This record gives sequence, structure tokens and C-alpha cells, in this order.
Amino acid sequence: MFVVAWLLSGRLQSALPYWLPFAILLATEAEFVLRGWRENRHRELLAEDPTAERRHPGPDDADLGWVEELNEEGEPVLRPAPPRLRRTMRGRLLAVAGVCLAVVLFFVTLQVDRSASWSSLPAANRARAETRFSDEAGVIAGRNVTVRCDEAYAFTGVGSDAAGVAFPRSATAYLEPGICRSLYRVAFERKTGTRDAVAWAVTVLAHEATHLRGERGEAKTECFALQEGVALGVRLGLSPRTARDLMRSQLARDLSDASVQRVNYRLPPGCRNGGSLDLRPGDPSFP
Repeated sequence: MFVVAWLLSGRLQSALPYWLPFAILLATEAEFVLRGWRENRHRELLAEDPTAERRHPGPDDADLGWVEELNEEGEPVLRPAPPRLRRTMRGRLLAVAGVCLAVVLFFVTLQVDRSASWSSLPAANRARAETRFSDEAGVIAGRNVTVRCDEAYAFTGVGSDAAGVAFPRSATAYLEPGICRSLYRVAFERKTGTRDAVAWAVTVLAHEATHLRGERGEAKTECFALQEGVALGVRLGLSPRTARDLMRSQLARDLSDASVQRVNYRLPPGCRNGGSLDLRPGDPSFP
């Protein structure tokens, strides 16, 4: 289930490397194979030893099957029945098939990851995109800023659980590579892709740009980012309607997010149409 969730979730794919879910899947399948081999070996040893397990079967032995035989002294003894070959082979075949499926999915995902990841783009394209992202962030920040895609995950990703980090004093922000790839897909490939991923990516860029403008509070910054994200999305290539719909869907997700990890990002009461944090009080639409 975890592997399926990773395949369907853009956020998980951004936070976790592609090999981790499949390493877990392979380990699980290997554990099934090893456990099945041990159980089969145990049954074989019991069947070969005429003096083994001279006890009445209990609830844990109900699936083993028992037969009553006479020992050399003519006394009745209970002995586990030999394992059924068909059942044993079926279990082994299913285990092997599971491992093969995990390997195939791993290599398919590897190819997809290589073709869809930020690092798969040529260096010149990545540099051009960073320049574009810096220009767009500068429009929001009101000054010249620099946006870098954190390819080494020095500030973002699994280590910090952050999609972006801003340093206002140096006028520099770092974005998680998955965020950069989603933004690149919109700005340069003219593809929307997964709507939630695009909405999240635009919000993150606008959020860090707002920090570079001087806003420190995470909750207020998130509110301003949702509003700035509409114009930002249009400048990146989205239609006005799509950009606004994406920011509204992100607003709904932010309002419904009650996780402890994002408690500092919970939108304040003034983040509403006509509220104290409305950047365009004369505009009836929000964000």
C-alpha cells in the first residue's frame, strides 16, 4: 500500500527518493520467501524424525494436519503429516512472482524518475529555469533575488521536510527539486500535469518570494503567497481561470490541514476576502 501511495502522491515522490518504497517492497517479499522456506524446512524435519513432536496438536498447529501412527513399541503417536506439495509450490511461486513484480516496478519507476526528475533536464535548461524563477520571485519580493533548485538537498527534502527555504539577508531561496520540475513543466513545457502538484509548486515559490520581501511569519506569508500565486501562475503560463482555481484549491487544502507539522502555517482569520490580510480589498475574488 505504501508503494501505491508513493506512486499516486506527488508530495511523497518529492519527499522520498524513488528507490526507498521499492526497497521496502523487496524487503517485504524477501521476508515472505524466507519465512516460507523456514516453515517448509521445519515441516520436513518433523516428518523425517519419528520421535519429534510427541504432543497433542494445539490451536497453532491446526493448519499443519496430523496423523496417528504406531511407533516401534506399538504405542500410538501423533506425527505431523507431510506437507502438501501443491500447497508448498503454490506459495513459493506466489513469493517468487511478488519479487519479480517488485523488480519490474522498480526499473519502470527508475526510468520514469530519470525522465521526469529535475536532474534529468540538461544543465543549460536548469540554469535557464532558475533564472526565470528568480525573476518571478523578484516581482513578488520587489527586489533582485536568486532562486536555486536544491539538487544536493542541503536545505530541503527528507532532511528538513521543507519544500523551500528563504534567506532574506542574502536574497536567496532554495526550492526542492520536485518543486522546480513542476514549475519547469508549466513554464517551459506548457504542461499542467497534476493539478495539486502545480498548485503546491506555485504556492511554494510565491511563499519563499514573500519571505524574501521581508515577511517572517509563516501563516501570514502563506496567506500572501496564495494571493500572489494567481498572478505568478499566469506569468508562468497558466490561464487566469486555471491559476485562480489552483490557488483556491490550495487555499482549501491549507484550511483543512490540521497536521502538527504545519501548525505554524495555519491561515489566520484575516486571510479572507475583505479581511485584514487581503492584498486586493477592492477585488471581490479571493485569493
